[in-house]
Amino acid sequence: MKQHFTKNIINILAIIFVVAFPHFVPLPFYSYSIVCLGAVILILRKDNKTLRDLGLKQKGISIKTFLVGTVSALVWIVFMRWGYLPILKYFFTVPDYTEYNFIQNHLSNFIITTIAAWIVGGFYEEIIFRGFIQKIIEKWFDNKHSFLYAGLITSVIFGLYHWQQGYLGVISATFSGLFWTYLFMRFDRNLWYTIFSHAIFDTITLTLIYLGLFGK
Repeated sequence: MKQHFTKNIINILAIIFVVAFPHFVPLPFYSYSIVCLGAVILILRKDNKTLRDLGLKQKGISIKTFLVGTVSALVWIVFMRWGYLPILKYFFTVPDYTEYNFIQNHLSNFIITTIAAWIVGGFYEEIIFRGFIQKIIEKWFDNKHSFLYAGLITSVIFGLYHWQQGYLGVISATFSGLFWTYLFMRFDRNLWYTIFSHAIFDTITLTLIYLGLFGK
């Protein structure tokens, strides 16, 4: 009982760490991901597990994985631009999104940021949220709806993780988290589907920003 309680405390602290560390420790250019991913790997190793146990399947990459990732990313872009955003603008005054303005008309910045989007936005964030955090929270519920409850909570945490984008960014990221949670469930918890979908979604978004078309 005491061991179980201690493990839960460690897991809660681990969640707080991977969510808060990137925002409160100013490491240069996404290098926080190395620290956080290293911490996750150490925690997994303590339980004799690896990233594969989170859904990073060894033979999980295929043409199908890439195609599903591409199509799902396009579907989500279409929904966000022509469904979610117009509704949002109808009810709220939506400020201009300026976080990535530094890539506009700067090809080198665009290329470097896009590479980072694949490594950090796609690979790292999906391991941390749909993999690590989702799996921890799911174990806290002992019923047939465990995945659903964990997915909802994880998506909210994923939204709050993007608090630097304002409350509208938090809402948007929460919806995106729910979308990728569904994708994760639909394809047998193979993280490679959500990694490709997330990375391609970010790539398209960054491309629109670079071309000055984002939000138009």
